[in-house]
Amino acid sequence: MKDKKRYVVTMDVYIQADNDYQARYKAHRVADKINAQVNEIGEQPFASFDYRKLDFHGPVEENLEDETLPF
Repeated sequence: MKDKKRYVVTMDVYIQADNDYQARYKAHRVADKINAQVNEIGEQPFASFDYRKLDFHGPVEENLEDETLPF
């Protein structure tokens, strides 16, 4: 590891979801699969400059009783 340099890679991933909860859930699932950290989640309609930042801090609960996911 001493010979290796450390690099930071920032990625944008677009996901589709029916609501904020599903967007958070999907984002964290993708991040877990690629061993990454979610830095920000926001809603941006296709072909629009509008952007709404979501509050995504805290763990995403595996208990899905409050929100129904279609997958």
